[in-house]
Amino acid sequence: MSDKILVAYATKAGSTAEVAEAVGQELRDAGAEVEVQPAKEVKDLSPYKAVIVGSAIRMGKWVPEATSFVEKNREALSQVPVAYFVVCMTMKDDTEENHRTVEAYLDPVCEIVEPLDKGLFAGTINYSKLSFPARTMSKAMKVSEGDFRDWEAIGAWARQVHSRLTRG
Repeated sequence: MSDKILVAYATKAGSTAEVAEAVGQELRDAGAEVEVQPAKEVKDLSPYKAVIVGSAIRMGKWVPEATSFVEKNREALSQVPVAYFVVCMTMKDDTEENHRTVEAYLDPVCEIVEPLDKGLFAGTINYSKLSFPARTMSKAMKVSEGDFRDWEAIGAWARQVHSRLTRG
């Protein structure tokens, strides 16, 4: 096993991929060797000393590729420090109630492998990148288009997680 950290992610419209890249860059800036990959492309976890898994949230659930990644790699993930993050429009309003709601979206994967830490972030809504059903539903729910990611909070979380993942 090397000293590499894996940031694996599953995205629908690209926002989670951008958050994963930002997390990876923060870890690199902190001195870590990092690989950022779509979860469905990861074949082997043996090169990594720690793993961060990120997922978009759709209809209150992780993207299936992210859940499948955790399920398929349960044994390997239980041997290394793990952190999860989600990108969810519910976090556009950073309230205690929304934190509880979004934390609950993590329950199914936390039952598979318990993480050291969890990051909860707002994402983006760009109607042109959504499927027709998602676009229709978002418009019906009067969801505003825009980029609601808090890059400072994402960076702060990544630095905190780096410290926790690399502790002796």
